[in-house]
Amino acid sequence: MLRRARITAVSLLALTSLSACAVGSNNPEEGQSKPAPANGTDPALSVNNPKNLKGITDACQLLTPEQRTQLGVSDDKDFESLINDVYQEPSCEIFSDAYNAMIDINANNGGMAKLHAGKDKWDNFTPTEVAGYPAAQLDAQSILCRVHVGVADDQSLEVYYSKNAGGTPEMDDPCGFAEKIAVEALKNVP
Repeated sequence: MLRRARITAVSLLALTSLSACAVGSNNPEEGQSKPAPANGTDPALSVNNPKNLKGITDACQLLTPEQRTQLGVSDDKDFESLINDVYQEPSCEIFSDAYNAMIDINANNGGMAKLHAGKDKWDNFTPTEVAGYPAAQLDAQSILCRVHVGVADDQSLEVYYSKNAGGTPEMDDPCGFAEKIAVEALKNVP
């Protein structure tokens, strides 16, 4: 009887070991960690389909007239092309009764890896994804939010959103609407 219990225990141990190895997919590479890219970027922050912001000289041109109407700001006087004080790159300020927003191009000052490296200086830093690109929501509050979207390993498109009054119920979600603006602008980035 003791011998049968030992054989059963050894058999169960062997089966358990084999089944533990078989859990998951048949892909032998799955479960192994991916090597970091040569440039040292965290694979979670790596951009698979990079875009290039370097040739954009007017950030307001990232929104077509149709997109502007969808976003509730269709009058040309609602937009002002600027140069961002921090990056010294193109920026677009959007004014409306319902909200104000800023679209900033960051083509020369680091992408998401640099942003994540300094994430402790931001309030409410929340990694996310926008239109398949790595992103982060920063400084989120009840009426404002910043969304940074990595469009290349070293470039980002940034939207700062602040709710005023009125508008659609969708505009009451600052991070959600900032992401909506970003999604529309990304459609026009080469």
